[in-house]
Amino acid sequence: MLETLGFEVRDGKKAGHKVVTHAGLPSFYSTSYTCGHGKNPEIKPAYVRNIRRMLEEREPELSQWLKGETS
Repeated sequence: MLETLGFEVRDGKKAGHKVVTHAGLPSFYSTSYTCGHGKNPEIKPAYVRNIRRMLEEREPELSQWLKGETS
């Protein structure tokens, strides 16, 4: 879902860790989350809340960037 909004999601240094960046949002440097480990890894609710908060805080800038992308 993040990638459809223009974010790049790449592997971090440790297994299960992901780093999120967006070249089109000057106010956003990066965030990260972990997918967990083991047989059935899941993203913990705290990481989901952090990403949601980040998206809400940058919604105006992200909307503007998306409009520029589709024009």
